[in-house]
Amino acid sequence: MTPDQKITEFLAEDTAKLAEIIEKYPLQIPVPVLAELFGCHQDTLRNALQEQGLLGIAERRPGKLNRGFVVPTAHFVRWYMCQWRF
Repeated sequence: MTPDQKITEFLAEDTAKLAEIIEKYPLQIPVPVLAELFGCHQDTLRNALQEQGLLGIAERRPGKLNRGFVVPTAHFVRWYMCQWRF
């Protein structure tokens, strides 16, 4: 297999994974699903959401101990695929 073929196959498989995620989670993607896609620990992703906020929103409501994490599917797909249009 040539290097170009390997890259094409990798991108096709990755796009298929992303399509499955979009189908299952059209509004918000759960942290465990994204952590699996990225191959990292869920806490690592939660920390990135909390500290950087690039992929989604981390919130803690008044009087609550736990935080909530929201990753909008539309935002994530645009970020992941570098498809920003203004």
